[in-house]
Amino acid sequence: MGDIVMASGLPSSLKQHFDNDVTISWLVESPYAALVAGHPDVDNVITWPKQEWRALAKSRRYIALFKALLQFRRSLKALQFDLVVDAQGLLKSALLAWFTGARKRVGFNSKEHSQWFLTEAFDKPLSDDISSEYKFLASKFSNSPYQLTLQVSEQDRITVHNLLKERGFHGNFIVIAPFTTRPQKHWLLPYWHELIAMLGKDGYQVIILGGPADKNSAEHLAGGNSHCLSLAGSLNLTQSAAVIERCAALLGVDTGLTHMSMVYQRPTVAIFGSTRPYTRTQNPHARILYADLSCAPCKRRPVCDGRFDCMQAITPGQVFSTLQGLQ
Repeated sequence: MGDIVMASGLPSSLKQHFDNDVTISWLVESPYAALVAGHPDVDNVITWPKQEWRALAKSRRYIALFKALLQFRRSLKALQFDLVVDAQGLLKSALLAWFTGARKRVGFNSKEHSQWFLTEAFDKPLSDDISSEYKFLASKFSNSPYQLTLQVSEQDRITVHNLLKERGFHGNFIVIAPFTTRPQKHWLLPYWHELIAMLGKDGYQVIILGGPADKNSAEHLAGGNSHCLSLAGSLNLTQSAAVIERCAALLGVDTGLTHMSMVYQRPTVAIFGSTRPYTRTQNPHARILYADLSCAPCKRRPVCDGRFDCMQAITPGQVFSTLQGLQ
């Protein structure tokens, strides 16, 4: 999801380059299709049935998997793309780019050798700027400012408004986004409990967002506090975006929901540790909290024996005071 948010400026850059005389399709994993379907510069959404392929592989139905791969490749080639931009820079995304049969396939060099499936590949830029690698790709086509874009439908706004009104939540609520993909990107659970208590004492209402897999953890985190509501697993992605669009502020880790808050220019406190995707946000209302330890950022190879020192170094008091400075 984070990659989608970061790459959301690319369709507009391409439309500007081709003077709108172009049809843009976005190939995305099925669960995230709704997130890009409302993009004003995306004409067509193609869903990659990754889960179906994985299920076929897991059940050892290799012939069926091979047929599914061939059929998907045929469907992509039938669309006769002139240009494919592989924004993710992974072997799987470059392979899908190759499936299209497009004569021009642009992307990045990688350790997985994804460049083998591309016609033009670049080294990823080293930058602390948000969406730096996607901006780099956009710059190959357009000199216009790179603008992150995620649209929220009016129906999603109405749904969220009615839900929050029913639960007694008004406009002055804080969203927290504590869940992400890898343990070294998580902030400590006791810290979240302490921060939620601090927010309640200061008169804030708190909404916890996350996916279906986060539901139980989020309910435990809410802990029966009257000022804290867990909506993790209760909203789809676009409805979660509608909540973020109207929140007073968001506090989160390195996760797609935190990056969404940057798109909507909401007051944001981002707690980054092993990954630190950026420190410059293009959001004047955002602050990055990051412990610049000698081992950081370690990315996928922590050297702290599971202590996650960089996350321990960022305290609830520090997050709370940073939030107050944004109000």
